Amino acid sequence: MRISIDVGGTFTDVNMVDDRRGEIYSVKTLTTPGDLSEGVCRGIEKILSLSQMSMDELDYIAHGATTGTNALIERKGAKTGLICTEGFRDVLEIGRIMRPEEGLYDFSVDLPPPLVPRYLRREVRERIESQGNVLVPLDEDSARECARFLKREGVSSIAISLLFSYVNPIHERRVREICREVFPEAYITMSSEICPEYREYERTSTAVINAYLQPIIEGYITNLVGLLEERYGPLDIRIIQANGGVMTAHSAKTRAVNTVNSGPAGGVVATSFLGQLHGERKVVSVDMGGTSFDIGLVEGGVPKVTTEGHFQHLPVKIPIIDLHIIGAGGGSIAWIDVGGALNVGPMSAGADPGPACYNLEGDEPTVTDANLVLGRLNPEYFNGGEMPLFPDLARESIEKRIAGPLNMSVERAAMGIIQVINANMVKGITSVTIQRGIDTREWSLVSFGGSGGLHALDIARDLNMRRAIIPPFAGTFSAIGLLVSDTRHDYVQTITMREDALNFGRMTRIFRELEAEGRRQLQKEHIQENHMEFMWSTDIKLVGQTYEINTPVERGLEVTPAVFQKALESFKAIYREKYSYIHEGEKVEVVSLRVSAFGKSPPMELKGRGGGETNPSEALKEKRPIYFDGMGFRESAIYERDRLGPGCELTGPCMIEEATASTLILPGYRGRVEEDESIAIAL
Repeated sequence: MRISIDVGGTFTDVNMVDDRRGEIYSVKTLTTPGDLSEGVCRGIEKILSLSQMSMDELDYIAHGATTGTNALIERKGAKTGLICTEGFRDVLEIGRIMRPEEGLYDFSVDLPPPLVPRYLRREVRERIESQGNVLVPLDEDSARECARFLKREGVSSIAISLLFSYVNPIHERRVREICREVFPEAYITMSSEICPEYREYERTSTAVINAYLQPIIEGYITNLVGLLEERYGPLDIRIIQANGGVMTAHSAKTRAVNTVNSGPAGGVVATSFLGQLHGERKVVSVDMGGTSFDIGLVEGGVPKVTTEGHFQHLPVKIPIIDLHIIGAGGGSIAWIDVGGALNVGPMSAGADPGPACYNLEGDEPTVTDANLVLGRLNPEYFNGGEMPLFPDLARESIEKRIAGPLNMSVERAAMGIIQVINANMVKGITSVTIQRGIDTREWSLVSFGGSGGLHALDIARDLNMRRAIIPPFAGTFSAIGLLVSDTRHDYVQTITMREDALNFGRMTRIFRELEAEGRRQLQKEHIQENHMEFMWSTDIKLVGQTYEINTPVERGLEVTPAVFQKALESFKAIYREKYSYIHEGEKVEVVSLRVSAFGKSPPMELKGRGGGETNPSEALKEKRPIYFDGMGFRESAIYERDRLGPGCELTGPCMIEEATASTLILPGYRGRVEEDESIAIAL
């Protein structure tokens, strides 16, 4: 059996799959902000009890956490220094000399300050030119002085990013050796290892983020592994990456930047898995948990991956799933601004103190409180009945903070909270779809997370989407993604060749070298040869343009003119889709070659555990009034999801409850239980 753990801002989700019987188990437990590993251990104990299994039967644990993301959001990473080439001290602040998109008309919005303040950015005398030749030898005394200064200033971590080190890393390696001699206790990140690509600003930023997070991530992983192994003995623990693959806990300690947004990435991987089962080629993945709303795109069964992403508005140059995350979740706090307008989020009550209805000393009105007041949550069945909710506290909070000041009923105020949070989420989706030229009428919505099913239909309807799908195990679906994620390692080499000067022999050699490196890493992780897969791709751009497009390359014994021509046609097709037009005859430039090495995970069948009735009346629990906009309270059927079998059709208004989530079908809509026990609602 395998266990997956997704640590969120409010809840820690744990799933287990018994590969012999095909059974999947799912639980939630409150996240423990003081020590996240405590909540992880509680979740493991809870799922072992539910499944009646023991850790002796464990194959591995796949883990996604918010540790790195939270450290970036709260700016609570390690005190970090940067060693760079003389004259390039201010590259982090100069950047691309562009204001953030949201600051186009709002001059109060600015780029975030660098993670390394200027006084901790130090220069060494050296220079390597673009072809890798040494122009100015490394002045080792200047490197030694940099290390001594950073040691005196008490930094914990050092990033080294020298000009053109991605072509020739000899100077970076020597600077690292000197730092280890002078300052052996410091964590050290080399840009040529973490991000061996061109673009000085993005490469330096990536190295700095890794250095900033490495002590935090290594400390968390060391603590977690130690705690688990003390209880259960030696374990195989794997960490989900931002690219949707997993790596060993040991690798994660040195590649901290790869762990940012790891939990949300698991949700997009799970969505791609579900989309393939349903034959859906265009899917918007949304995970609405307690704190955030995570948006991803899946096209052709594959998550959209980018190498030009950002973490908290800081550029990062590694392959990551293209995610857009906004502060919208069940714990999002409703508030009234100075102009008297109702707002919801981005602040969240989180797990501590939580929404007012949790009765954990929180008194701010949240989305969860609003859903409870409107009858959309069962106070006796929240988290499978383990966490009773208190409707009176929810009403009191909304009355005091929202309804009273706005002179309206508690129900109308609660409905307003739902409408505002829905509008925020729709706006978040349009920013990565309609604003990029994507027609949402051709796409379906897969909505999950503890709150996802309550808002899915509203969101899909407002965007004119084809249908909304709520998967089985909706409340912990991101953790399902960790169970189907493959081991993945990405390798890249910048080469910069124009179309009229391509060296196919050199390209073949680089592809083979990168693949060999990936194979060695997979072998270290005990991946069998028949479970390995490799993908080749290249970054191509039109000559004179700034940004390139990643394009697949047919993997084979060698790169031939025919192979490149096929890749070039793919590039043109992607270019046309992205920009609508390409001028035929324009010369192209190959910028980088990439190899992705995969260790395939065991196959898994996604199905619920209910067995299910074909007649929905057999799964009817009760009827209760639920509030709808413009209708008031309407008597609605409440079904138990585990008792609904494939083929069941459900007519709104109704609610489908399960231990970790609820799904709302609005009046006038019909839902159908599919073969994998997903609930699909056509629009």
